[in-house]
Amino acid sequence: MNPIFRPQKRNVDTFIREQVFDDLLFVKGKNLRDAYNFAEKKFNILNFDVNNLADANLINSTMTKIFNMTEGKAKYPPIVSLRRKKKSRYRGFCGDISIELIKNKKIASVLIHEIGHYNHQACSKNYYKMGKLSELENDGITDLSIYNQFMNDKASLKLIKKYICPYATSSPAEFIACTFEKIINGKKLPAEIYNLYCKYEGPFVDIFMKKGLIQ
Repeated sequence: MNPIFRPQKRNVDTFIREQVFDDLLFVKGKNLRDAYNFAEKKFNILNFDVNNLADANLINSTMTKIFNMTEGKAKYPPIVSLRRKKKSRYRGFCGDISIELIKNKKIASVLIHEIGHYNHQACSKNYYKMGKLSELENDGITDLSIYNQFMNDKASLKLIKKYICPYATSSPAEFIACTFEKIINGKKLPAEIYNLYCKYEGPFVDIFMKKGLIQ
């Protein structure tokens, strides 16, 4: 008896349903242990060095927002720490494995900015050529072609100052991080800014376009 004949499926016969992203729900920690566990389980942060519950919940809610706006694609460093300094302006620091924040009223914005740097670093092979001039000099980088191109484009700098902020004109890397912050906070940006964001290899362009956050 001949075996039952089953024709092979052709590629055109196979229907692939695009997976729909489900937003992550932020759960407010009742204590620091809850907050630490949330950071580790949801974002793989192994050292969540924050000793105030309100700050820890704010950081976790901000990282949840980033997670959802990037459809779960955002990368987070294994170390996130928060420090308190008197008379300090808001600022942060992004390293290869850590983000360090200074306690201030704008902690959420600073965190988004630094995670923008972290993901820009992860996706751009030219990231280390995009810093401010002082940073390039400190790192011994002599190829200033990307920096010079950015700083000599006066028309683009004018647009960046108008739609993003003056600080974003200090380097391509700061432009990307500041623009990332605006996008995560829901601000729609014009095509000229989108083109610059693409040119300097900003992260998650396809997702932001799909969401209509870049016109």
